[in-house]
Amino acid sequence: MAPSGRGLPSRRGSLSRRGVLAAGVLPAGAAVGAAGLPRAGTPPDGPVGFAVEGTYLDAAFTHPVGDFAADAAARYVEARRRDPQAVGPRANPRRGAVERFARLINAAPADVAVVPSTLVGENMLAASLGLGPDAGVVTDAFHYDGSLALYGELARRGAPLTVVAPRAGRIDLADIRAAIAPKTRLIAVSLVSGVTGFTHDLAELCALAHARGVLVYADIIQAAGAMPVDVQASGVDFAACGTYKWLMGDFGAAFLYVRPDRLDRLARVEVGWRQVVRQASHVLPFEPPGPALGAYELAGGAAGLFEVSTPAWGALAVAQASLDHILAVGVADIAAHRRPLIDRLQAELPSRGFRPLTPAGAPGPVVAFAARDAAARYGERLRRRDVRVSVYEHRIRISPSVYNTQDDIDRLLVALAD
Repeated sequence: MAPSGRGLPSRRGSLSRRGVLAAGVLPAGAAVGAAGLPRAGTPPDGPVGFAVEGTYLDAAFTHPVGDFAADAAARYVEARRRDPQAVGPRANPRRGAVERFARLINAAPADVAVVPSTLVGENMLAASLGLGPDAGVVTDAFHYDGSLALYGELARRGAPLTVVAPRAGRIDLADIRAAIAPKTRLIAVSLVSGVTGFTHDLAELCALAHARGVLVYADIIQAAGAMPVDVQASGVDFAACGTYKWLMGDFGAAFLYVRPDRLDRLARVEVGWRQVVRQASHVLPFEPPGPALGAYELAGGAAGLFEVSTPAWGALAVAQASLDHILAVGVADIAAHRRPLIDRLQAELPSRGFRPLTPAGAPGPVVAFAARDAAARYGERLRRRDVRVSVYEHRIRISPSVYNTQDDIDRLLVALAD
């Protein structure tokens, strides 16, 4: 099989685990084919891009940090070590990280705010929209479990809530349409479910919702960086994504996208220095007279509403580097590399007694299977073989990424058969 894309070496029909995402940088002596990639069967001798140990097929839990991101983190810490004020309100990686994320999802940087995590962003959005007794939510059972708890608590306080159940492993748009009620203000979903890998048709969902005057929020943490996401083409109103999964970054930072023509529907619910554009004091010597409160002005836009206080500058430095890497390689090529790995799992595991939970052909990076007593039966086997996937009581979730090869799938299948 030909290499799957620029910067993606090929071996057994997939990337060389040790040469993944080299972005054109190869160890001396590596055999190079016509496309500037290692020839099949001749992977680089040393790790390039990622140094993850064992067989790691759990990027949906947290993605390994690449060498490019580790280097950025080291530079950030060294700068802070040498100069405590090297990073601050006027010199920081926030703008660079936001610009790159905006490019990844086809948004304007002005429409992206930095928040501490995906779920913090969703909580802030719920408060900003005034969800409550007169403003309800429709969601589905494949949404993030923390989000379901959020809406469950809002329902206890009187917010109308409908949770759509799956049918045949899918969330049917007809069921979402039927769940919309006069008081429904928001439909909240995970674009790619972290539970099963089911993927919504976001454009169709938004068209359905908007025709009824309802807004749409998408958690895109299991999608952005792993598959193409275009917020403008989909029409989605709000979306959030942490940096530690498919953005290949670290914990502590996330991005919240707000469609600009929806800003007038949002209320400011938290206030902090990140929102203050000018402020004047009237209580110290030589200051002009005025009220003790002083005078201040708050910013508008996505950042003006949702950025409150000091973000994790270090996580944003890492995200800037990892997003550079993803953009250079190309999300389409990343997805194309992963496809044969997931296809093989979907082809082989059912004959071994694993019940598929992910619809065939789902474009996301997650594939899941039901297996009775999965944790008890397979947890120790996988640990002995140093193979890491997400194992739950009656389910396993596998999420290969750019550093994985068919050899890793071989090792997983052997571990499950032990």
